Amino acid sequence: MTGHVIRHVDIAICTWNRRELLANALASLCQMRVPAGVTIKVIVVDNNSTDGTSEFLKEFVSTVGDGISFEILKESKQGHTVCRNRAIESATGDLILWTDDDIIAAENWLEQYLEFVKDDPASSFWGSVIEPEFPAGMPTWISENWNELKGCFADRDLGEEPLGFNSGRLPYGANFGVLTEVQKQHPFDSSLGRRGDAVMGEDELDLFRRLLEAGHSGTWVPQAKIYHQIPASRSSQEYVYDYFVGQGRALVANDKAWHPDVKKMKAESQSEFKKYKLKRLFAKSKVWVSHMIRSGLARGQWEAMRDASQS
Repeated sequence: MTGHVIRHVDIAICTWNRRELLANALASLCQMRVPAGVTIKVIVVDNNSTDGTSEFLKEFVSTVGDGISFEILKESKQGHTVCRNRAIESATGDLILWTDDDIIAAENWLEQYLEFVKDDPASSFWGSVIEPEFPAGMPTWISENWNELKGCFADRDLGEEPLGFNSGRLPYGANFGVLTEVQKQHPFDSSLGRRGDAVMGEDELDLFRRLLEAGHSGTWVPQAKIYHQIPASRSSQEYVYDYFVGQGRALVANDKAWHPDVKKMKAESQSEFKKYKLKRLFAKSKVWVSHMIRSGLARGQWEAMRDASQS
């Protein structure tokens, strides 16, 4: 059965102050194999970077040969979902593939998507493997608690066989694609997603669930892998804690808070944080990491509740 005809693909990346990682990501995209008859445009949305990203992008684009075109956009309003929606506005192709500024794409990444999509007429969106890599080495406390912490590093692998998505089984934001005409009808919720250093995800999961509710289908693509580069700054306890603060905020945004008592939630966060700091000195990582996670989740919830009550 013939699926979707894809003649032009937009690849969208949003970036903020990660010039060196972005350089590696774009270089990997330029090394992808592009099937005959398909044109590619990479849309890069720069969200107020101050690390020389703008100058780098101008130089990089000037050196790229034929085969892939680039569109560089600047978004002054801070926010990952704001940038994503800016990219959607500029997308002109049949399919938009989403990835991040800290990835390395496999050479066959695009080929695998296009090969799958052409034989999948029932689906409107797809997602594939994200494999984290730690160039500076993975800290022991992370490896010892990988099942609890792998979400912090966007690890995603749903297996080697295609399978349909549902509300509890979805791809992650660094590696997915949506038919452009569908994506334009369903932009991202700009109240979700990261803003600067604030780590709050859920924006792509919210999108996928809305697509499913609207009657669209999604499918897992087993072989379109990307490698997620984790710098030392993101394998720190501070980053992981902030990640769970963001997840706590997302619980409130999705009406899934543990309970409505703000004072109780704040007290729980502070109590768990003290346990984390104390037990880190003598207990096994399994113990103190659990307190760190719970403290972060509780803190995110009480901060979101407090902000909502003050608005």
